[in-house]
Amino acid sequence: MHAVTSKPRPTRLTRQERRRLTREQLLVSAREVFEERGYADSSLEEIAERAGFTRKAVYSNFSGKAELLLEIVERRFQSHIDQVEAIIREAPAARTALDVGSVFSAYFSRERAWEQLFHEFCSVASRDEAIGDRFRARFREAKDAITRLVDQETKRRGVELPLPTDRFVDGIFALFSGISFEKLIDPERTDDALFGEMLGLIAAGASARTPRP
Repeated sequence: MHAVTSKPRPTRLTRQERRRLTREQLLVSAREVFEERGYADSSLEEIAERAGFTRKAVYSNFSGKAELLLEIVERRFQSHIDQVEAIIREAPAARTALDVGSVFSAYFSRERAWEQLFHEFCSVASRDEAIGDRFRARFREAKDAITRLVDQETKRRGVELPLPTDRFVDGIFALFSGISFEKLIDPERTDDALFGEMLGLIAAGASARTPRP
């Protein structure tokens, strides 16, 4: 006779783990629906159905469509910030600006739907006080982290910026936002390489101001 072996029982998820899994599934579904239809034309019903849940499950985890989009934007935004931080820390001084530009040029070329969705989100955040406050706080934290890093690296490399580091970083972010918006208006005129080219000019200007040893 063969011994009967019992199959191991699947590990039962805790309530907290089930909630976390539900949130992740809803976020994946929401991003797909938002990118396909745009924020304004998306519905919580479709987001919930695609994830295999009811509308009630959405409201058990998020306050509504705006918070779903905020979570998606925060995560994607952080991934780009992480890439920029890695480049600034690791790239040779002569290549840093070009490499940062390349990251965002690649972003422009492969993230068309995301780019449009982010601009929709900015419009939502400007009208929703709670969402806007939360995103502004996160946005400022990210810029402050980049500012500290740029300040450390410029001092280490002996580069003299033409203005305070925080103003410099604010300007770079504004440049990126402006070029991204121009890309939506006139994609033929505003190509993917423009941001990298502008960063190169800024880096060249900063290098020219740096005292020679």
